Order: sequence, then C-alpha cells, then structure tokens
Amino acid sequence: MTSQIPGTRTPPSPPPGPSWRGFTAAWERGFQEVYTVWLPRGRHPVTEVAIRHWQTWVRWLGPSYGPAVVSILMLGASGTDSFHADHAWLLLLIGTINGGMFAAAVLSWKFALLKADTLDELLEPCSNRDSLVSVVSTAVRHRWQAPPSILAATILWIGYAASDSKWLATFTGFVVLLNCTWALMLLVNVSYWLAIPPVLIIRLRSSRELRLRWNDPAHTSGIRTLSEGYAFPAVFLALAAFAVTVPGALDHPLFGSFLPYLYMWLLALSLWVGIATQLSLYAIVRRYRIRMLDSLASTGDLLLAENQSATLLSLIENNDQLSSTLSIYASVASSEGLPYGTALVVQYVAAIVGSVVGFLLQ
Repeated sequence: MTSQIPGTRTPPSPPPGPSWRGFTAAWERGFQEVYTVWLPRGRHPVTEVAIRHWQTWVRWLGPSYGPAVVSILMLGASGTDSFHADHAWLLLLIGTINGGMFAAAVLSWKFALLKADTLDELLEPCSNRDSLVSVVSTAVRHRWQAPPSILAATILWIGYAASDSKWLATFTGFVVLLNCTWALMLLVNVSYWLAIPPVLIIRLRSSRELRLRWNDPAHTSGIRTLSEGYAFPAVFLALAAFAVTVPGALDHPLFGSFLPYLYMWLLALSLWVGIATQLSLYAIVRRYRIRMLDSLASTGDLLLAENQSATLLSLIENNDQLSSTLSIYASVASSEGLPYGTALVVQYVAAIVGSVVGFLLQ
C-alpha cells in the first residue's frame, strides 16, 4: 500500500459560482407582468410557441377586436341615426392598431428575453450592474406601470366632459370614445415600455467596464442584441405612424383634430427608440475603439512627427512586432460603429421622412 506523500495532494477546486443573471431575471419578470405582453400571451413560458394554442388567439384577438365588434353589433342593432359606415371602419381600424401593438410588444419582449444571456455577459463586469438593471426591474412594478395608462384615460374623459360636440353627446360618440379609451390605455402602456428601456442604454454610456469584443466591439453579442432589439420596435412604430395617416385620407376623418398629436407622439417615440438608442450605442462602441487604439499606440512606436513619416516604411520593415501591431491597429480602426451598415439607417430615416411628407400633404 502506497502512502500519500505530504504536500503532493492537489486541493479540490471550488465549485464555480453562479453567473450573474440580473438582466435575465428582470426581463423574465417583465414577460409575466407587462400588460400588453401578458394580455395576449398569458403565462406561457418564453420558450413555448404560444400562438399554436387557440387560447392565445382568443387572448390576442379578443382584447384587440372584441370592443370594436361588440360596439358595431350594438350600434347596428340600436338603429341610431348617428352611426354610419365610417364609424364602423374607424372602430375596426382601432382594433387593428390594438392587435399590432399586442404583437409588437410580445415579439419585442420575447426577442430580448431569448437573448438576455448576452446582456448578462455584457454587464457582468460592471460594478454598478444591479443599478443599471434596476431601470427595468423598478419600472415593471404596477405602481409605476399602471398610473400612466389611467392618467391618459382620465384626461380623455375630462376632455369629453368639457367638449360641446353634439356628435360626442350621442350614443355612437360615447361608444366610439370607449373604444378610443381602451386603445389609448394600451398605447400608453406600449409607449411606457418604449420610453423606459432606452434609459438603460444612456446609463451604459457612463460605464467603463462593459465586456466588449476588443477588436470588433460593435459585433459583441450584447451590443447586437441591444441594437437589433431597439431597431425591431422602431419599425413597428414607423408602421403605426403611417397607419395614423390613413384616417386623414377621408374627407371628414373622425377625431381629425387629435390625429396630429397622436402622429407626433408616435413619430417622437420612433425617433427616441430608433435613433437616440443607436447613437448611444455608437458612442459606446466609438469610445471603446479609441481606448483600444490608444492602448496599441501607447508604446510610442506609432507616434511620429510629420517630418518623420518618410521613415515609417523602413521602420516597419526592420520591426516585425511593429508590423503586426499596425495590422491589429488597422483592423480595430476599420471596424464598424454599429452591427449593421449605413444603408439600413438611411432606409429607416427615408421611411420616417416619407411618413412626415405624407402626413403634411394630407
């Protein structure tokens, strides 16, 4: 029997500690608590394709078109003279906007949750990571999430009480206003969750501890998730802004005086989500690239006076290490500022400008 020689035993390595999942935990809670996500999807886990269940269709189409269908049947059966075909089309348009908001909210939130681990990895080295994630974990609480929708509905009915419109005083006007109230509450909840998460991006700009890919920071998985995640709802917002211009094509659009305010609100949100967030991400990537370039040039070999530029070629030929450093330097300097090309940004801006022109022409 061999004896164990003292000092030769390898101490057991400690079990790896659990990795930080603060962003995933906050987003998972939001997937179950956000009103415009919970209403159509229910309690289905994120990995499940909920649209395969008939209950999901009922939960989605019911809150979307249910109020419009019930209102049309009720107004049609009442035989009131104040109800016309234009009113029915308006109610169906409101239902379509409701359905679009539900779909956009679910798809956007699910996209971020399926890739939340990349954001955990991005934020893990940050000493203030819990403070960064608190932007989402605090906003998901009902005491913060519910008041904006309730306040919007209250303001709408205060305006109704102060209005001297004869049509709003009719039964049809009252029913249509109920549908608008429901749509406005959903719109405010969606707007709330479009306005809050970009604050996280702005706060990231003050952090110097993000885990970025040193030679190509724009294509770090977490940066791609943030950039694509905000670009996705920005497209839906642009489509919603275009949909608002549809009633303007009518000779006498209902609530025509309110359409410019709704359009400007959607336009402001689309710029906030689609432009402000991308500019912040670009600033983060650019700052990191400059730090890497300064680090590569810190030895002084890459710092030459203007009258010494002619000696650069011979300097490189006689220094293999400097030649390799220059190759790395060129790779970092030419890396992209955002995960996608400039063409996509130009197309998005062109769509926004086209929507503005179309609205102004009406």
